[in-house]
Amino acid sequence: MKTISSVVILLIFAASATAQSVADAARKARTQQHSGTEAIRLDGDSMPRLATASVSSSEPEKAKDSDQPADAKASDAKPADAKTADSKDQAKAPPKPTADDWAKKIEAQKKEIATLQRELDILQREQRLRAATFYADAGTQLRDSGKFAEDSRKEQADIDGKKQALTDAQQKLEDLQEAARKAGSPTS
Repeated sequence: MKTISSVVILLIFAASATAQSVADAARKARTQQHSGTEAIRLDGDSMPRLATASVSSSEPEKAKDSDQPADAKASDAKPADAKTADSKDQAKAPPKPTADDWAKKIEAQKKEIATLQRELDILQREQRLRAATFYADAGTQLRDSGKFAEDSRKEQADIDGKKQALTDAQQKLEDLQEAARKAGSPTS
C-alpha cells in the first residue's frame, strides 16, 4: 500500500513539473513568434473608410454613359469652349482640403502644442530650482535678494507668455478640428 501511494505521489509531482515546463515552453514560443513581427495598429488612420455620400441625379446618368458606345459618348460631350470655361473656374477656386490635409494640419498643431507644453514645463522647473537654490543659501539671500526678485519677475513673465501661447495653440487646434468636422473629414 505504501508503494502504491508513493508511486501516485511521485506521478503527481512529475505531472506538475512537466506542466510548468510545457507552460514555460509555450510562453517562450509565443515571444519568439511575435518578436520579429510588427504590432498592427488599428485606428482611424489605418482602417479603410466607406464613403457615405449621397448619389446625385447626374451620377446615374454618368453610369448610363459608360454603357454607351464611344460614338454616343462623343455626341453627348461638351463643346470645347465649355471645357475651357470650366477649367478656368476650377483654376480660380482654391482647392478644398482633403482628409489628409486636415490630418496634417491637426498633427502639426498637436506637435506645436507638445513643444509649447514642454517649454513651459522646463521654464517652471528652472524657476523652482532657482528658488530652491536661492532659499537654501542664507548668504545669497542677503547679497542678491533684489536681483533674485527681478529675475523671478522676468521668469514669471516668460511663463505667463508660454501659458498664453499654449492656450492660443490649443484654441487653434480646437478650431481646426471643428473646421475639419464641418468639412466632413473623418479625422479628429
